[in-house]
Amino acid sequence: MATAPALDTQARVIIALALREVHTLYGGKSLGYLWAIFQTAFSVAIFWAMRYFAHAAAPHGMTVLSYLVAGFGIWNVLSQCLAKCMAAIDGNRALLTFPQVTPLDIMLARCLVVSATQIVSMAAILGCGLAFHLPVIISDLGLILACILLAPLLGLGLGATLGSLAFYVPALQQIVPMIMRILFFASGIFYSVSAFSHRVGDFLMLNPIMQLIELMRMALSSGYTSPYADFSYVVQVTLGLLFTGLLLERYVRNKVTQ
Repeated sequence: MATAPALDTQARVIIALALREVHTLYGGKSLGYLWAIFQTAFSVAIFWAMRYFAHAAAPHGMTVLSYLVAGFGIWNVLSQCLAKCMAAIDGNRALLTFPQVTPLDIMLARCLVVSATQIVSMAAILGCGLAFHLPVIISDLGLILACILLAPLLGLGLGATLGSLAFYVPALQQIVPMIMRILFFASGIFYSVSAFSHRVGDFLMLNPIMQLIELMRMALSSGYTSPYADFSYVVQVTLGLLFTGLLLERYVRNKVTQ
């Protein structure tokens, strides 16, 4: 087939870009790739200590470890994919002079690295919990895999959309990080939507990030079912953003390479 060589070339480009990203991020650090695990573990440890001293147990029959790992894992994947995709064009103009490299290739490579790093980090932290005899419940492996897949896709869709728009409105590069700081506290990373009334909960769950975190916690708990979580809503938002982002990226690609 005529498309087979093209797909093979694109796959090789994405893998090469991913390896370059790993070397750039961790090659100069003494701890190397382990630094990514320590960063996530440190965030979890800080909020674990806060809940411990506040005598706040995790809801839904979960351990505090699983509760926080679900929140920080989804948030880190999505927020880092968004940030990396937004910087893909401005930070790699030299690479984009090569005809084989497109902005989408860079975005895909960066999302691949971020997702793999966070999955390894989450698994390592939960593994350490098991080593210290902390119960880790996996009630729905399929839902966990779905959340792990949807988080980077949602980040890619958001990043491609906003990154393409930032090509024409550079101020977005400063505005989006400010919005993400607000979303860090509004996405249920260290609290549950079940603590709020239905009216507030319905409003908060318009945020697909919070939806994903709630779904992940459902999969890591024993018998908890969120009254607000809607898997189909997350899928629809993700597909809509992916379609918009890829369409805008294709349009911007022609402008960048001119």
